[in-house]
Amino acid sequence: MKIFLYIILTVFMLSILLTPITEVFILCKERVLLSSTLYNSFRAARESGYSYQHMREIDAVADEDAFLRSFSRTFAASYGMDCAAPAANPLRFTSPDGVFNDFEIDVEFQYGLADGGAIITLVTITARSEYMFRTLYMRAIGYGDANPYMLQKTETYTMKVTN
Repeated sequence: MKIFLYIILTVFMLSILLTPITEVFILCKERVLLSSTLYNSFRAARESGYSYQHMREIDAVADEDAFLRSFSRTFAASYGMDCAAPAANPLRFTSPDGVFNDFEIDVEFQYGLADGGAIITLVTITARSEYMFRTLYMRAIGYGDANPYMLQKTETYTMKVTN
């Protein structure tokens, strides 16, 4: 009977020890998913986000409204979320089924000159969301007014036209 008690105690202790490790793996997966979603959304928005009037001079001037609409459409489709105002900056995404917490994405455009004198656009995208814990023990810790972990990613991409 003592051995049976030790086995139950060992299983219970291992579950308590392995839960944070499992949550770290899930968190790493979420960060990779967010990073790849930001990159894929940027790539889709880049193609429709150029101002075609400036492309004759090989200038990469962004049509910001078209860029934001395309970016929000792609990001919302990849996460299964809704965006209330797809052309407003910052973009706010809500999850209709509650799988993810709400995302807020800020997109900044900066214009500069390339080596050949052409205009390039630097797009800085910052995504923020409170991380929603997936395991039972970590959800118990995460309940309350303040979530202990903020899922945040900042990426800078370059838009340029090559001849």
